[in-house]
Order: sequence, then C-alpha cells, then structure tokens
Amino acid sequence: MKKILLCLLFSFVAADTKAQKMSLDIIGTAPDFNYTTISDYENQKVANNAIRLNIDAKKKNYQIDFRSDGPIKTSSGQSIPAEKFSIRIHNTIPLIPLSATNDQHLISVDRNDKDGEIYYLDFIVAPLYFDYDPGSYVVNILFTLTSD
Repeated sequence: MKKILLCLLFSFVAADTKAQKMSLDIIGTAPDFNYTTISDYENQKVANNAIRLNIDAKKKNYQIDFRSDGPIKTSSGQSIPAEKFSIRIHNTIPLIPLSATNDQHLISVDRNDKDGEIYYLDFIVAPLYFDYDPGSYVVNILFTLTSD
C-alpha cells in the first residue's frame, strides 16, 4: 500500500482593528493536521483550544469576523474548498465554516463592561476522503476586530 501524506498548515495573516484604542492579539501555535491513515481521511479532525484571542476593547461594543485570506492550495495548484474548514469558540455549537469570499461572524459583544476578554478557538476539518492530492496545504486566516 502506498503511503500518502496530506498536511494542512494553518497560519494567521493579520489581526486587523478598525477602531481606535482596541486590540486583538492571537496567541498560540497554529495547528497542523497530518493525514497518513485511512481513518484520518474518513473522519473529522479537531484541534481543541488551537489558539487564544485576547481582546482589549476598552469597554466598547465589538465584533470579530474571520475569512480565508486567499486560496487553500499546494504549490502544484490543487486546492481544497475553504468550506471544508470551520472555527468555533471552544466546545460550542455551531461550527462556523471558513469562507474565501465573505467575512464570517464569530463574536459579538454588546455593552461590554470589561477592558479585556479572552476566547479559545477550536479548528475543525471536515472529512477529506481521498479527493485531494498529497502535499502541504496552507490555510491563511484573517481575523478582523471592529467596534459598533
């Protein structure tokens, strides 16, 4: 049996803020998902508490959105649809699919009475089966913090 390795590498392109005196810090190491067995391809993969978002909003209303910052593909050009990937606040439902075209809403806080908040995020990959070529795929994610 020929061994095939598919590797998904997550990275975070930027943390962008569109308001004064607010900050979004991304803490942690982006997860790597390696596919080496049949089970890997046939089952969902989850990286619990993959990263931590530290929000400093200075007692303002705010929201956090995210999207894929470019296509998810190998150097050979094979791509995986962004919708195969999801993010959620740790152990919550629903999963929010990644999109390459639209911002996806993650968090909304009204009447925030704190200076800072912390959120832990899980990364989820739907079953990929054997539809994609072996190689390393890089998933770049852009998080955006805005105030109302």
